Amino acid sequence: MALRTPLLSLLVLVTVAGCECRPPGLVNTLPPDVRVDTYTQQAASKIDVLWVVDNSGSMAARQENLARNFGSFINEFTRNSIDYRIAVTTTDIFKEAGRFVGTPKILTPTTPNVAAAFSNNIKVGINGSPFEVGLEAARLSLDLQVQANAASVMQCQAACPTMGQAACRANCPTTAVFQFLRRDAYLYLIFVTDEEDRSSQDVRFFYRYFETVKGVGNDGTVTTAAIMGDTPSNGCGATPGTRYKALSDLTGGEVGSICDTNFSTTLGKLARNAVGLKRKFALQARPNISTIQVRLRYPCNVPTDQIASCASVDRAACMGNPADSMNLVCTPRQGAPDGWAYEEGGNVVFFAGESVPGLSGQIELQYYEEGKGP
Repeated sequence: MALRTPLLSLLVLVTVAGCECRPPGLVNTLPPDVRVDTYTQQAASKIDVLWVVDNSGSMAARQENLARNFGSFINEFTRNSIDYRIAVTTTDIFKEAGRFVGTPKILTPTTPNVAAAFSNNIKVGINGSPFEVGLEAARLSLDLQVQANAASVMQCQAACPTMGQAACRANCPTTAVFQFLRRDAYLYLIFVTDEEDRSSQDVRFFYRYFETVKGVGNDGTVTTAAIMGDTPSNGCGATPGTRYKALSDLTGGEVGSICDTNFSTTLGKLARNAVGLKRKFALQARPNISTIQVRLRYPCNVPTDQIASCASVDRAACMGNPADSMNLVCTPRQGAPDGWAYEEGGNVVFFAGESVPGLSGQIELQYYEEGKGP
């Protein structure tokens, strides 16, 4: 279990004021003692993603796997309108030493055919050092970006005109353009390797470094994730990635298996973690568990893939209403692997797998309180 809330915990789920909020259409159709807790799904607006990829001799097929299934990752960013920056470095601190690789080195929403560009960048080769130090490589990479950003501030200050120079120079730390490690962006680090990290410092050292790399007051804006050797053991010859898992647990990140023959599911999970889509929604009172009903409301023009996992979709209320009206009702599946479940210990409804509500979706949790019922 993570020891802290995930990276995007500041992007809190917005609860409609009051514990028993009833959306339009339900006000007069439910008994007075039925509760409906309503939430709105939100996500980050800006995310910088750094991939740290093992480039040792055993990684060719796994790099191909990443390239082939990248769509499962980038689709979450695209449909949630995320302003992203994606860069790649390797675990080889002797050759790359944290430098970005590929062309272009930083991918953005305006990069032509971004999936193809990522495919080229992520295939970092297999001629790297067999001494894999992913955490240290990430630290070196971020150090380089801190230096690049400091240089941008200095360039801004050097360009200040004589008139108003003092004010101009004072503003540069907040106005100079940063290409990566942007001031107002969340940082998501993804390690991909079939070997354990061999960095000399302990995991807590890297945790503290990553937490503070964006400056004082920006702790909680960084998450680490990993596609690694399963812990405590695996069947594909990979070394268990215990250090990567420990760091991801500390930052609220996800982990996936390097042994998977298809990274599609894992990449989708990492993407949802990256953009901050919430999986758990608290009930405002203890429920009569047998009466819990879950509905998701979306705009009538919601993309089809966002409601593909629904058990049923009701578009009746969309007739005669604007395309962006919140009148499409999705009834999500119940139970694993791609449905909701009630977790009594936390008094929350948890959405598993593909059932996670999409951006701007409204989550309605309807129930009678404990001891009450129809």
